[in-house]
Amino acid sequence: MARGQWLFDLRPHRLIVFHGAEGVLREVSGDVPNPLSAPVVLAALNESADVWVGSGDRRVFSVGTDASASVQALPRECFDLITDGGRLIGTVVDGALKLATLFMTDASGPQWEPVALPKPVRATHGYGYSEGSPPRQSPDGAFLDTSPFGITVVEKGRGRVYVLRPGAAQPEGALQVEPGSEQDIWRAQATPHGVLLLLVINYRQTALLHFALDGPLLGSLPSNDEDEDEDDVELTWGGKGVCVLDSERALHFVQDKVLLVSLPGLQVLETLAGEWPTFVSVTPAGPDQWWVGAEDSDALFLLTAEPGQPLRIHASNRQVSPGAPLMHVGYKMPAIHWTEHSSAPLTVSSPVTETWRATVRNDGTACEAVRIRVSGVLLGARVVDVSVRYRCQPLPMVEEHRVNLVGVTAGLESGATAELEVTFKPRSEGSGPLTITVEPCSWQSQGKAWQWDKEESRVLAVTGHPASAQFLLTVE
Repeated sequence: MARGQWLFDLRPHRLIVFHGAEGVLREVSGDVPNPLSAPVVLAALNESADVWVGSGDRRVFSVGTDASASVQALPRECFDLITDGGRLIGTVVDGALKLATLFMTDASGPQWEPVALPKPVRATHGYGYSEGSPPRQSPDGAFLDTSPFGITVVEKGRGRVYVLRPGAAQPEGALQVEPGSEQDIWRAQATPHGVLLLLVINYRQTALLHFALDGPLLGSLPSNDEDEDEDDVELTWGGKGVCVLDSERALHFVQDKVLLVSLPGLQVLETLAGEWPTFVSVTPAGPDQWWVGAEDSDALFLLTAEPGQPLRIHASNRQVSPGAPLMHVGYKMPAIHWTEHSSAPLTVSSPVTETWRATVRNDGTACEAVRIRVSGVLLGARVVDVSVRYRCQPLPMVEEHRVNLVGVTAGLESGATAELEVTFKPRSEGSGPLTITVEPCSWQSQGKAWQWDKEESRVLAVTGHPASAQFLLTVE
């Protein structure tokens, strides 16, 4: 996500803040809902010492821009959040996921002022737009984006796009186009002339449309020119992002290239080859330079777009330093963690045995059973014999798929600790990775319709967060 001079890699479990030449990683602990009940939202004030992050369940909290400050919750929920200079802009949706309120506040955040919304103007033309009876709507929330020329509010499921200019008290205008379906993806950015709208239809076919805020279509890719032969129109596939660079240029990312297009007419000025398998965010990196970050990837690319010069892009491997824990959302399931353990290499010399020791604690809710798993190629090759003691008692282990030894014991209460000892006795020589995992489990029924006259079977299933350690085991 790009916000002003900041670039963020934000997922339900972590936040990476990039600014300048460095990145800082902060992680959320606890049970984070998946799938999320609401989008992960983020905002950063250009002139303030705070960023605001939503953890995916509409809870919004602030952290310092040095990425190490403590977390502080904001007084209200929002669906999406963004900033405009020194103020926060947010959306609130109703139970049907329709935009209920667009609000704004200053950096302190105590007073949320509702913003008057203009009546949307129907676009006179558009890709796939059908005149006549109003199309069916499927509200899916109200999303925000920003460019140098303002903030956009997008309701894909209702076909509405609002444009709020920098510093303005209310949107300059709004458009009504044909609503998108669940299989469509929309992105919108404000331009000096109106709004640039990226439509990805059924995740593949792509249209880039430039509308004036009073409705007319200023340009489109592919061309919407009625005089142009339909066979000459080259369709665009796999749209991955859009970015307004300045008053005359914009970038259009598709799956196998980047298009530099003119504003307002969307004429292709230059094409740069490149693979973009996922959506991208773009943020300024300096004069005529922008950082490009892809979803689900820590890789960053530096793109240079000087007027009159060819586009250039290259990968940038920036260091990410661990920061303070972001926040703890609590546990609703068992969570096994190591309190004492080692991942250092272990060497066993025949005929002497060696023992690996650790202590686990259940930081979550109580679990019904605990399963201990020892895995490695040395087990399948019969290089070592393995015995396990749990809470000072021998634990019977059963072979599974040759490379696993598995033992099941009683559950662990919330807050309780347990000692674990794994002893290795050499049989021959070898070296390889070994993994020891402690899993919180519960017994679950596995009845089948055709087994109605038989006793219902039960299986052991992992129901929480396991603790796992891996180290190199060498047997001499």
